[in-house]
Amino acid sequence: MIEKLKQRYSKAVRTILLAQDKLTKKWYHLFSVIELQTEDEYPYSIPNEKWEKGCVRTKQSKLEEYTFYLSIDEIASVDDAIKAFNNPLDNYEIDGEKILFVNSFFVKEPSGNYPLVFASNFFADKGISSILPKRKSGLLVWCQIDNERKTDFKFLAEKTVTKEMYAIQKLTLEWLGFDILQRREHIGNVYLSAPNPYFREIKVSLSSDPLGVFYKILTRKSNFEPLIFRIIDQHGDAIALDKSFEITNLTDLIELPHEPHLFELRIYNKDHDLIAIHEPSTFMRSIQLDMSMKQADFHVKVNSEKGTKEFIIEKYVKEKTNVIGKPRDFIPEIFFKNADTERQHRELADRKEFIFYPGAKEETERLKLKESAKANIREIINNASDTCYLCDPYFSSMDIVEFAFHIKDSGIKINILNSKESVTKEEAKKITTVINEYNSKPFGNIEVRILRGNSILHDRFIVTDKNIWFIGSSFSEIGNRATCIAKIPESSGKLIIKEIEKWYSSDLFSQNISDFANEEENG
Repeated sequence: MIEKLKQRYSKAVRTILLAQDKLTKKWYHLFSVIELQTEDEYPYSIPNEKWEKGCVRTKQSKLEEYTFYLSIDEIASVDDAIKAFNNPLDNYEIDGEKILFVNSFFVKEPSGNYPLVFASNFFADKGISSILPKRKSGLLVWCQIDNERKTDFKFLAEKTVTKEMYAIQKLTLEWLGFDILQRREHIGNVYLSAPNPYFREIKVSLSSDPLGVFYKILTRKSNFEPLIFRIIDQHGDAIALDKSFEITNLTDLIELPHEPHLFELRIYNKDHDLIAIHEPSTFMRSIQLDMSMKQADFHVKVNSEKGTKEFIIEKYVKEKTNVIGKPRDFIPEIFFKNADTERQHRELADRKEFIFYPGAKEETERLKLKESAKANIREIINNASDTCYLCDPYFSSMDIVEFAFHIKDSGIKINILNSKESVTKEEAKKITTVINEYNSKPFGNIEVRILRGNSILHDRFIVTDKNIWFIGSSFSEIGNRATCIAKIPESSGKLIIKEIEKWYSSDLFSQNISDFANEEENG
């Protein structure tokens, strides 16, 4: 497809992040974007006096092996730019010198000739489009991916931030507007980005009478060519409309059979190639404004061990809610969605991903909730296949009986973490007696460690292998009061599990419960 479109572009600009070996002076590729530009596209400009010959380098001192540069240069022709993208290993140079690549091959995405099509990326903060030049027209994008991440592994450390990494971070944040260390999947990659060449922008608004959508096409300098609009209207999980319209005017009304809810627009050229999209969105019918006015400042004096301190508390009075526009009285798709949401809460509880216990005043109801909570926790911990952590500052000998003893798999390593702040030495002795009795049996494998000093642990957690749950109260109190059990998403859970393993395994943070129990006897 790029071969069909290339005559619509007049020039190409390459932005490239480079590393130069301080000893050999060889150049290495870290990341680059080649953008094809139309005649009326905003030109690149060298930002300020920090740039020299289209290039800025890091000012980080005492870098050991490499100096890092960000370079912007214009490629001789659009054909040369496409050639460089298709085979960067042999066609990348700077100032007449060959640019080397750490990786020896790329994986192209998409694998064929058609591009990834993105909507306007003016406000994009994630995904591929967020690291590309901002264009209201939308983008056509091709990628060459260092899928083995060889460039990443060579220049970036896994756990610590080196001087080199800080230099790369500073360059990309200051000049590209994003931190490439937080988007490491792009390191080593080459991107070909082309703004949609047919128009600069399409504006769409809702018409209530007659019912439909108004559109306005902001053209480029070249003559306007007829387009095809495909309108898709989604109501909940269903498609209510999917229809194509031939567009021959720059401004017009497209009449629709009903008011759209989730409106998506796909734009095609006369060859039926997808060239632009408007992502699914909802037209705004009304705005609710809750305005409040400052009423007074209250001065409150509080006495503490450090003396008297005065606090200023701002108080506001809430004004009447103002609604601009006319909201719909009833939205069918929301009606059905709410019903599905209620069922989803029940499904989450069935999967033990989120369970809420409302608490109760009656003793019989409290006991019922408590037994239900215990049963749910036992079900969760029995899903472990290798290791189970039970973390609670107050975890007691009876909690071991109530929960750890109920793990049925004899091969599970049971690790319990509690706190000196919350467990007395008398209780520590009881815990030691219980686990010694348990571990004397075949396949017994419980270890309890107690956190030293001021407890670093406040919340309660269950870890089964790589999964982690948050518990809103102590194991011994679960179900007595309103609380919940919630599974933590994997990305966040990894961070918590890493900390728990550190607290548990390091003598700096914790010690064996039996050692703590025996300290009293030894004086």
